[in-house]
Amino acid sequence: MEEFLLTREPLNIIRISTALYTRVEEGEWTGVLEKEVENFKNVLERVLRQVPLEDIERVKKLRSFGTRKKLAKRYGVITSEEADVATAFEDLCSLSEMEALVIDTEAWHEDANANLRSLKRDVGQCKTESASYEKTMWERIETELEEINVENLGFDHPICSGVLDIKSEPFTNMPGSVSDIFKEPFRKYKLEQNHDIMEACKEFIQNEESKINMDEVLGNINYGEWLDKPEELQDLTKQMLESMLKVWKSPKYEAYIKKGKSINEGSYVCEVLAPLLNIVMNDLPGNPIAWDIWGEEGSSASAIRKDSRKIARRADYMMIVQLGKNAELEIVYLETGRPNSSQDKRVRDHKKLIRFSKDSVDTTRNIKNLKKIFNQPSKRQNLTIFTINIAGDVIELYAMRKESGIYKYCLIEEATIPLHMTSSSAVYPLIHASMTLRTAVACTIHKILYSPDSGDSEHSSSEMVVTVSTPKNS
Repeated sequence: MEEFLLTREPLNIIRISTALYTRVEEGEWTGVLEKEVENFKNVLERVLRQVPLEDIERVKKLRSFGTRKKLAKRYGVITSEEADVATAFEDLCSLSEMEALVIDTEAWHEDANANLRSLKRDVGQCKTESASYEKTMWERIETELEEINVENLGFDHPICSGVLDIKSEPFTNMPGSVSDIFKEPFRKYKLEQNHDIMEACKEFIQNEESKINMDEVLGNINYGEWLDKPEELQDLTKQMLESMLKVWKSPKYEAYIKKGKSINEGSYVCEVLAPLLNIVMNDLPGNPIAWDIWGEEGSSASAIRKDSRKIARRADYMMIVQLGKNAELEIVYLETGRPNSSQDKRVRDHKKLIRFSKDSVDTTRNIKNLKKIFNQPSKRQNLTIFTINIAGDVIELYAMRKESGIYKYCLIEEATIPLHMTSSSAVYPLIHASMTLRTAVACTIHKILYSPDSGDSEHSSSEMVVTVSTPKNS
């Protein structure tokens, strides 16, 4: 629910209904107005603590729910943060009554207690049918279950669904010897140590440790030149083709191509995009210290602009490069949707990537350690942020530079992502675009790291342009 209230979208009855519905989806819906209103109030208080004080408009809007005014007369003596919460509650209940929305309005603990009673009966039966150490274990479990109150556990505790979990009660209060008896039937799935695997690990580690990567010294390089050796290019190409072959052989993607079956964004990322990016952006020429992040954390550049990491935007993918001690630059961003995403989604992602790029460029002027590096004109003139917009089944590669005080954002290359077996001439553009990204990023990093200092710091007359962030918190 918090994510709905943290956005800048209108905080109206529709948003509140959507927020309440998330509780339905997550199995947290109580069906009791007073409890839902109280939960809304608690969430609202947490959200208010996260919104920056300078975001006056948002704070004012959120606090407008804190007037504690009376609800409409139909709700009698109930007092809440806002009548809209109760209205949204009634809307969901009405949908349930019309069977347009299925909500189990019974308290979850009734089902949980029924499951617990059933579990106790089964444990008692196991105790009767067992002997020796196993019987002792079931007796101990039975004793522990008698002490359990499901309302103190929470709806998502395994016991509430009738499951005995080795990591939860009742085992948390038992000696290890009792837990070991419970584990015994599961030991059959374990494998013995394998000598061949161990030897393969040793050989691989020894080979890697003994390598002297003399070929990683790039020297004086230029943009638009291939940096990988021919054999490396062939190996990377083969890896990418093998990755795509798995997609081409997948019944899921065959159904998408032939029958129009939907492919969600998560599948598209995990099965198509992530494998390709992991191949292309791994072991960059020059061996820079760089790493990938797949949708796990907010952009630091975005957080700096918003002055709050809690509401920082998250890119679907980022590459971060270390340029010095405590000097990290977000140098690549990616946004995607479904393979058949709408034009509106593609345009939104395009604009979002522009904002990410600009935020990253701006960090080189407002973060001390980055500012120190990019004060040198020889390094700043090579500052480029790259973005990848996966516009449906097309990969679009863009770059942003700032020259003469002007932020410039331009398409470098684009290619279709073939989701079915195709000709070499049809798949080549995807490989070429991917290698263009790899080479451009590696060359940019190398030039930033190793371009000689000019001796004179840059004193630009241009001021940093503020990224507009209204009406949405984008």
